[in-house]
Formats: sequence, C-alpha cells, structure tokens
Amino acid sequence: MKKIGMALAVAGMAVGVCGVSVAQDTKSADKSFIKDATEGSQAEINFAKLALEKSKDPNVRKFAEKMITDHSKLIEDMRPFAAKYDVKASGEPVMDHAKYEELKMKSGISFDRAYVEAMVKDHNDDLQAFIKEENSTSDPELKATVAKGEKVVYEHTQMIDNIAHMGGIQTPPLPEGANGL
Repeated sequence: MKKIGMALAVAGMAVGVCGVSVAQDTKSADKSFIKDATEGSQAEINFAKLALEKSKDPNVRKFAEKMITDHSKLIEDMRPFAAKYDVKASGEPVMDHAKYEELKMKSGISFDRAYVEAMVKDHNDDLQAFIKEENSTSDPELKATVAKGEKVVYEHTQMIDNIAHMGGIQTPPLPEGANGL
C-alpha cells in the first residue's frame, strides 16, 4: 500500500504534465482497494464463523456475529464497484492461513485471546486502508461507499479494542484521521 501511496503522490505532482496518468493511478488504486476490501471482508467472515464455533465469551461471540452481518453487507456494497472497475475477486479470502490454522488449534481463553489480538491488528489496518482510500479516490460514488464502510470499520475497531482492554490486551492508537463520522 505504501508503494501505491507514493505512486499517487508522484502522479499528483505530474498533473500539469499528464493528467491521464493520475486518473490511471487512482483507478488502479481503487481496483486494488475494492479487491482487498472484498476479499478481506470474506476473511473476516471466516474468522468470525470460527469464533462462533470455538468461543464461549459473550463479548467475542457478539463481535463475531456483527462481523458476519457487517462484512457481508460490505461485500454487497462493493459488488457494483467490482463490476464497474472490472475487478475479479479471486474467490479466495485474503487472510493469514497460518493464523487461521493456529486459531483452529486453540480453545477457551487461549482462543479468545488470540482471536481478539488478531482482530485488533486487522481492524486497525483495515481502518487505515479505508481512510487512505476515502482520501485518494476520485470516484465520488466509491468515496461515499468507502466513507460508509469506514464508519463500520471504525465501530468494529472500537468494539474489538474495548474487548481487548477488558482482557488486558494492549491496542494501538486509532489511525490518524479516524473519527467514525
């Protein structure tokens, strides 16, 4: 993602010379975001289903249920943009398969702690990606959808950070620009 951001910054300086280059770079970044957001949402759903199988903690279970509902909606919200930008999802969620397998082997408090830690990291990273896309896309319809999704991811981040704090798990500060508005 840093390379994309750098490419956009360089392209932005070249607006006077070649405006088409900027549009192409932005479109490329939009396509990458749409693919990552869709596949990442499917991974969230898979991890949440595992949490519903393995966790007995009511807070973790409530969070997992919300992940399934909200990330299914995010996938639906991205579908028109996937068609518009001709983005073909791989059908395979973008997920840490090693982490998933590790979680499958855990149970009880050990599972809950590992799941919460994974979700804290993932949602802070996702929130940063949504903020970046909202600030960089030139497509007003995509921008509105990303802003709506950012609010959802912000809510998830706050929710999982609160669960983490209850369990004595440290969380990073929210990404710059995160406000859930």
